[in-house]
Amino acid sequence: MIKLVLSDMDNTLVPFGMSFVSERTMEAIHEAMSAGVRFGPATGRDYYELLRFFRMDESCIRTGILSNGKRVRVDGAPVRTVLIPHDALVRIDQALRPEKGMFLVCYPEDTNLLNPAYGVGTTSEELAVFERRTRFNGAVVDEVPDEPFIAATIACPGPPERMDRCRQIVAEAAPEMRIVSPIPEWFDIMPQGVSKAAGLDPLLEAMGITADEVAVFGDAENDLEILRKVRYSVAVANATDEVKATANYHIGAADEEGMADALLEVARAARDGDMPRFLS
Repeated sequence: MIKLVLSDMDNTLVPFGMSFVSERTMEAIHEAMSAGVRFGPATGRDYYELLRFFRMDESCIRTGILSNGKRVRVDGAPVRTVLIPHDALVRIDQALRPEKGMFLVCYPEDTNLLNPAYGVGTTSEELAVFERRTRFNGAVVDEVPDEPFIAATIACPGPPERMDRCRQIVAEAAPEMRIVSPIPEWFDIMPQGVSKAAGLDPLLEAMGITADEVAVFGDAENDLEILRKVRYSVAVANATDEVKATANYHIGAADEEGMADALLEVARAARDGDMPRFLS
C-alpha cells in the first residue's frame, strides 16, 4: 500500500512558469488525503513559496521535504531544519564576481509570502529575469547580508558549458557545499550531505512507515538521489532523460496534469486496498 506521496513542484506537479497548482490537481491531492494517503512536496522551494502555489491551503504542505531537504515537516511539526553557512555564501559570491551574468541569490530564514530574496552583486535588470522565472521578490545588494539563510541559488545564464564552469567554481570556493540544477540556468546550493534524499529517512522515521510505502515523483537533476532511494520512483513524461532512466515508473507530463491522474489512482487504490495501476 502507498501511504505517502512526495512530489517535486516545478515541471512535476506544476508546469514551469505557472503560479498555482491547478484546481484539478488540488482536488486530486485532497482525494488522496481523504483516502488516508498523506501528500507532501519534495522540492527546493520553501514554506511560504509553497503556500502561494497551493492557494494558501496549508494542508498540502503539512508533511514533506522542503528547501531540498533543509526543512522536513510531518503533520505540521518541524522534524529537521538546516541553514546555509554564511561564510560559504560569501566565498561563493566572491568566486562568481569575475563571471559575467552569474550571481548569487539568498533567501532569508525569516521570510513571508512575498518570498523576498537578495541578488548579490548583480543589477536590477539581471535579477528581474530570474525573479519572473522562479517567482521571488528580489532586492539588489552589494554583499551577502549578515542574517540566517534557509536557501541560496545561483543564476547562470548561457549554454551548458557555463553550468559546468559554475559547478567547478563552487567546488573550488566552497567544497563543503554542492549545487544541483532544478531548471536550466539555475542552481540550488546545499551543504554536503543535505538533499531531498537525506530528508527522506527522518521523514519516514517520524511517520513510522517504510520506503516501500512511499511513491516519489520528479523530473530533474535535484530529484535523482531521492528517486534512487525508493522502489516506487516515478518520472513525469517531460522529465530529463536521466530522470526517466532512473525512475522505475512513468506517468503523464506536468502540462497534461499527469500528477492529478496519478493521485486519483492512488486514492482509488488506497480505498480498494491494492496498489495503483501505474505502479504495476
